[in-house]
Amino acid sequence: MNRGEIWSLSDGRNVLIVSLTGLEEAYGAVLALVLHDSGRYPDTAMSVVIGDPLPCTAVAVNIVQLRLDRFDGAKLFGPVDAEAMVRADAALRAVLDL
Repeated sequence: MNRGEIWSLSDGRNVLIVSLTGLEEAYGAVLALVLHDSGRYPDTAMSVVIGDPLPCTAVAVNIVQLRLDRFDGAKLFGPVDAEAMVRADAALRAVLDL
């Protein structure tokens, strides 16, 4: 499980991993942004439109902690490109006032 990967969970949610790679091994959990269907939210300071590997929008206020067992039966879509992660990082900084 790596930072920047999009996963489809067995409960139907798609998420973007935003925590550091390896955090799941140290703490048994990851931080992720819940993804929304493409076109549902605009590209703003708090949201990022992603084209690949899954057309969607990541909204930085929708950050969740997920235990590793939430990924049982999950499907890996793959990593987003570097530009999308830079924008996701900026959205997280804006929302968290960092």
